[in-house]
Amino acid sequence: MTLITVILQSEASSSLMILIKKHTGLGFSEIKSCINNKLPLMTANYVNNDEMQKMKNLVEELVVHNKEFEIFEQNGSYTEILPLKHFMNSFGMSKQIAEDRERIDDLLIPEDDES
Repeated sequence: MTLITVILQSEASSSLMILIKKHTGLGFSEIKSCINNKLPLMTANYVNNDEMQKMKNLVEELVVHNKEFEIFEQNGSYTEILPLKHFMNSFGMSKQIAEDRERIDDLLIPEDDES
């Protein structure tokens, strides 16, 4: 399973902390601890579109606020830094794959209209 994590590398203002709380559901003390200890603010399963959308929203807030952060891709013991452009592209590809999968399922699984 591939996980994507976001780690904030710089301090956050109180207004940004409120936005981070909104996107992550973490409490303020947890957010401060994550920032101070360079721990992930958010972790998302690459194939979970809802989680990825939440992470994309968080990343966009960090970009708007000109904050330094890193995105990591983890698969088992393998971890690498994921460039922002790659993350944004992979988000779009993941969403498209899920939509294609739904269309294929609709074509392969006949509906019971004979009731």
